Amino acid sequence: MIYLHNADCFDVFPKIASGTVDLVCADIPYGTTQCRWDSVLDLALMWEQLYRIAKPSAAIVLFSAQPFTSVLINSNLRDWRSEWIWEKPHATGFLNAKKQPLRAHENIEVFYRKQPTYNPQMTHGHARKTATRGTPNTDVYGEALKKVTYDSTSRYPRDVQKFSSDKQKQSLHSTQKPLALVQYLIETYSNPGDTVLDFTMGSGTAGVACQQAGRNFIGIEKDAAIYRTACERMGIKQERAA
Repeated sequence: MIYLHNADCFDVFPKIASGTVDLVCADIPYGTTQCRWDSVLDLALMWEQLYRIAKPSAAIVLFSAQPFTSVLINSNLRDWRSEWIWEKPHATGFLNAKKQPLRAHENIEVFYRKQPTYNPQMTHGHARKTATRGTPNTDVYGEALKKVTYDSTSRYPRDVQKFSSDKQKQSLHSTQKPLALVQYLIETYSNPGDTVLDFTMGSGTAGVACQQAGRNFIGIEKDAAIYRTACERMGIKQERAA
């Protein structure tokens, strides 16, 4: 099921039942651009509402970029757990290239209270490796060294992931994230049939990812024009939206 709301997220939060969300995945405002919508949310109030809405074992996965990343982590340092790095194919910041390095990544911060669903998205087709490790041995030669061959050609994911921007005639939103990246996160931290919340959904990328991955979705977007774009992308008529 898809539930969409054209409203301020803080007006919608009280309408969502407690403990009903399995994953929160959102690209919240960083306060680092001149866009009219890019104002940092009340983070204390945000955490209060998210912790009521989300299940105790729900992961809360939030995009960010410095210096907002530091502010976000420090707003809930107790429950911060890990960070992904989205490596972009194209860098920005050329006007300051002689003063500082080009920017080619964004941060994705992961918070949770109890261990959430974690489905590592394995990569496959790697060559088998051999590794040398020390093994306790009681013979006269002391500790023996043994070569170990890994049976699997799969590898666990690293915290740096490279995704290209979506190819389309024009950007649907000025800070739109790649669909493949958002779906990667949703499939990592939820299971089919789970409910995912994006409370600053923009053009609805998380909603499209949920449709493709078999998840339920609650999306909230304040801007009416961007909300209409999200509805169109998901094939939802506005009169059917919540």
